[in-house]
Amino acid sequence: MRRAAVITAAVAMTIAAVSASSATSSTSYTHGYDVSWPQCSGRSPHHLPRQAASYVVLGLTHGRGHTANPCLSGQLAWARDHGMPAGAYLVPSYPTAAQLRAASAGPWGRCAGDRSCRLRTDGARQAHDALAVMSRAGLHAPMVWVDVEFRHIQPWSGSDVANRHVLEGVFRGLRDARLRYGVYTTGYMWRHIVGRWTVRVPNWLPTGTGDPADARAMCRRSATGGPTWLAQYTRTWDENLTCPVMNATRGRPGPLWRYRHTTLQLGDTGDAVRALQKALDISITGTYELQTATAVLQFQRDEQLPMTGQVDSDDWRALGAFRRVGGHPFLLWRMVAR
Repeated sequence: MRRAAVITAAVAMTIAAVSASSATSSTSYTHGYDVSWPQCSGRSPHHLPRQAASYVVLGLTHGRGHTANPCLSGQLAWARDHGMPAGAYLVPSYPTAAQLRAASAGPWGRCAGDRSCRLRTDGARQAHDALAVMSRAGLHAPMVWVDVEFRHIQPWSGSDVANRHVLEGVFRGLRDARLRYGVYTTGYMWRHIVGRWTVRVPNWLPTGTGDPADARAMCRRSATGGPTWLAQYTRTWDENLTCPVMNATRGRPGPLWRYRHTTLQLGDTGDAVRALQKALDISITGTYELQTATAVLQFQRDEQLPMTGQVDSDDWRALGAFRRVGGHPFLLWRMVAR
């Protein structure tokens, strides 16, 4: 009866913990801006928001690959003056014939007449060029968004596969620089540019309207198959809201959580014993017999716990039963430089 009461209490505590986690998770949609070449006149930024926000995402390119936003330094200074942490995005494009000729060797080796190799190599070079711009400006963003949308100047090709090769190169260039990346696009544009390619990275989705409610609704969608982190709406400026998936979460109970206050000894049977045997990587019989007691004694010795041959809360703690899994801090800080 006493052991049953302990298990019942543990289950009740688990339910309470899960409820508390849900209740304390933030559901705010944190506001920010994105600015780039439209807010650039010559080399001087202009038409920038007067209000401060929680973050800003700055363009590294000037509307296409292998270019530099000439106003980036000024826009970054404006963001810092307003206390806004800054992120970054680049706009890739399909290479010109001259750019393809120049992409003769790179991460995929020497390309010679291999067109797919040259497309990928040019994509990697586009990433390299954008990161060089970011470095010169003194922006140390931990992540770069890749803006994949229809283009009037230097448009994407009519081949899904060829366009995909360029983006594979961009992503490879960012990975090689040990930077996270996500994709800004819409489902319609993504399908028309690269077909049904699934890329499970963070999404940044525009609404095409000026209504924040439409932006919040975009958080439930995905264009590439990844989770949507940001949603954009456009009024006077491009404005953005973080999606709930970016909010801090405490995580969920792990597989041993329910047993963390359960005491086990020779002769006991049941699910708690099976969970213990699995955690100790021994035969799973469901019965606490001599083999299990021996494994427990060895574990207690290794962990410098009292060698009793029985399992209590201290032993479960050493096995990781008190740890929660799957939680994360506010993910905004994975996107912007503080």
